[in-house]
Amino acid sequence: MKAVVISVGDELLSGRTLNTNLRTIAEFLARFGIPVVRNCTVRDDVEEIIKIMRETLESADIVIVSGGLGITVDDVTREAIARAMGVELVFDEDFYNEVEKRMLERGVKVTEEHKKYGLVPAGFELIKNDYGLAPGYFYEKDGKILLVLPGPPHELRNVLENAAEKFEGLTKKKVLVKTVKTFGLKESDIVERIKDVIEELKPIGSYPIIPGMVDLRLTLVGEDEEKLEKEMEKKLDILRERLGDAIYGYDDDTLPGVIGKILRSRGMTIATAESCTGGLVANYITDVSGSSDYFKGGVVSYWNEVKSGVLGVSDVILEHFGAVSEPTAVMMAEGVRKLLGTDVGISTTGIAGPTGGTPEKPVGLVYMGVSIRGKTFVLRKIFKGDRLMVKKQAALNLLDFLRRKLGEVQ
Repeated sequence: MKAVVISVGDELLSGRTLNTNLRTIAEFLARFGIPVVRNCTVRDDVEEIIKIMRETLESADIVIVSGGLGITVDDVTREAIARAMGVELVFDEDFYNEVEKRMLERGVKVTEEHKKYGLVPAGFELIKNDYGLAPGYFYEKDGKILLVLPGPPHELRNVLENAAEKFEGLTKKKVLVKTVKTFGLKESDIVERIKDVIEELKPIGSYPIIPGMVDLRLTLVGEDEEKLEKEMEKKLDILRERLGDAIYGYDDDTLPGVIGKILRSRGMTIATAESCTGGLVANYITDVSGSSDYFKGGVVSYWNEVKSGVLGVSDVILEHFGAVSEPTAVMMAEGVRKLLGTDVGISTTGIAGPTGGTPEKPVGLVYMGVSIRGKTFVLRKIFKGDRLMVKKQAALNLLDFLRRKLGEVQ
């Protein structure tokens, strides 16, 4: 089976909004062995949507449409879908009453326009949206599947998962998918290490957040599930041998999540001292549910007075070496560890830019400190990119540095 994805929205074509939904949909379908063979992005225009809908339904087994299910003037996907399929929009009073109830619970003033949420293309099944008001719509006939999804990424992911059972068993063969998460190697480095077995592995690479983060997806299709699992394990063994500790996890693992598991398993606690990253490291750590088991807190020490007065960084160090320096990173990491009484203290101090750089200390220079039970290490990097990209690279490189040091220090 083959799928086509239609993304609806003027904001996607203008470049104001990045279309991350395509990746989400493609990865979802890959679990069932269904490739996306085409992606189309169209304006919030009824006739445009109808035209592309009719074209894709002729050639594809599965069509997934995202976006345009709100209640504003430019949310026209419902109407376009109904016209393309030759059906009426029917008002589902029971569903609308549920929507109205959820709006009132949220303190939203209900208006006549909100009734648009109750309009459903005739013959379509509603797919629950746990995070928003617009549901998904599912239609299947004569071997064709049409799934319509809301545009907000968190809602789209939720509705996709709620529709997962509709895609199970569509392909007769078994599908086994494994994602290998890596950090610290460029794509070219990975290719160099596996070039002699790349045809055997056939990995598909993707780049989630920053340079140096590469996900490798392996897919196997066959009829014998046990045989597929053994074959997959052989491929994973090859990658483990070639990529070593650059592999930090698999499938749904995240870097902060992996660190959290290590800390929890050892009964260790952690605190953060941040300057240039402005709390982003702490944010990543606390993105993990249950992080309160090991994360005690953090200090955002932008001013030198905070570095010295709160974290205990020596005035002599600040005057002689400067705030952006290895000694400062060391004292920040050690200082926050002692201040909050944790096993681990980590720190960032640098120049996020775009101003503030000098020939000796250019924009993008960051020192990252890791202090584990009295042993302290520092990583120095110069990152490229805008201010936010420098902050993200610093935060995630620090977390990966911590992961590796936790593996060395028992």
